[in-house]
Amino acid sequence: MTVQIFRTPEQVAPELGMRPTELRRYVRESGICTRLSKNRMMLHEDDVAKLVTWVRERNAPTPEEQEQDPFA
Repeated sequence: MTVQIFRTPEQVAPELGMRPTELRRYVRESGICTRLSKNRMMLHEDDVAKLVTWVRERNAPTPEEQEQDPFA
């Protein structure tokens, strides 16, 4: 059995439920990845966990966006 330390965004994207282009955009925006060369980014399991946290925080509603209770 071969153990992969680093995986490409194309390999990880289906596991996260997103398209590879979407994952690559998030990786570029967040800077969470391991660069092997100028145009080659790879993801370690730690990178994937950090990226999931980053996406969840990025999409979390701000206090102004949260639904306001009209009876409060």
